[in-house]
Amino acid sequence: MLIRIARGATGFWGHGDDPLPGADVAAFRSACHAAARSIDGTASEVAPAGSMPSFHTAVISTSSGRSIVLCHAVFPVVAFVASLPNDGAPLPDFISPPGWAAAFEVGGFRLLDVDELCMPLASADTSELAGEELEQVGYWRPNTVGELMFNWWD
Repeated sequence: MLIRIARGATGFWGHGDDPLPGADVAAFRSACHAAARSIDGTASEVAPAGSMPSFHTAVISTSSGRSIVLCHAVFPVVAFVASLPNDGAPLPDFISPPGWAAAFEVGGFRLLDVDELCMPLASADTSELAGEELEQVGYWRPNTVGELMFNWWD
């Protein structure tokens, strides 16, 4: 399976280019609450991406535990990780979307699976990335598609 990485996946774009689209934070928040309701849980800590991370974060909690959801800042895609992200640290602990994650698809988001996120970047098609993005990739040297998409680059 060859994954094509779309322009903007790093969260960077070319100077003078039209701005990249942005994932709808309100739609992400709504999808988090819908997902939480579907499992008698609560959504909290829905944090929009700041100046550095390329993703928004949410925590969905139930009596049996919590799930950490990441939403890409540019594209309407979500991923799940086993633990809360640490500022500046890579996110190597991607997990498969839980069964109740369909609420995100209903909200217009695509679920990213572990196989996609853990694919070696060398095996992905990066031909659509802007020159500035390729410079960032060369500097930060992500190993996987997930590290490229969900990053803290500045």
